[in-house]
Amino acid sequence: MLRGTMTAWRGTRLEVTLACLLLATAGCFADLNEVPQVTVQPASTVQKPGGTVILGCVVEPPRMNVTWRLNGKELNGSDDALGVLITHGTLVITALNNHTVGRYQCVAWMPVGAVASVPATVTLASESAPLPPCHGAVPPPPTIHAASC
Repeated sequence: MLRGTMTAWRGTRLEVTLACLLLATAGCFADLNEVPQVTVQPASTVQKPGGTVILGCVVEPPRMNVTWRLNGKELNGSDDALGVLITHGTLVITALNNHTVGRYQCVAWMPVGAVASVPATVTLASESAPLPPCHGAVPPPPTIHAASC
């Protein structure tokens, strides 16, 4: 009698385990159908030497693993020696220099492949050329001159 009870318990346990395994597998296959997309592209920028540069990238679905490339070479996370910090899809260059200029791309990884953003070019501003205006900057008010009669 005890032996029959043990067999029945194992059989129930096995059915529950198989059901959980099937549900987990179905979840994995559902993720394979999701195609990652870069919904916010990083923007090219010009900055003076030693300036800070922030590049943003948003991917969908949001749980994708995001890495960055510099001139086609994978950056292995934040690099203190290079002065590059990477967190949650944002790349920060703490002090722009000749080693950190180039073409940056964010890359969203999935088990079936990856999708890369449009390259954003980070350029050093020349000493003589003024920096371009910031996006969203408010222009100065117009100068009003009184007319003389």
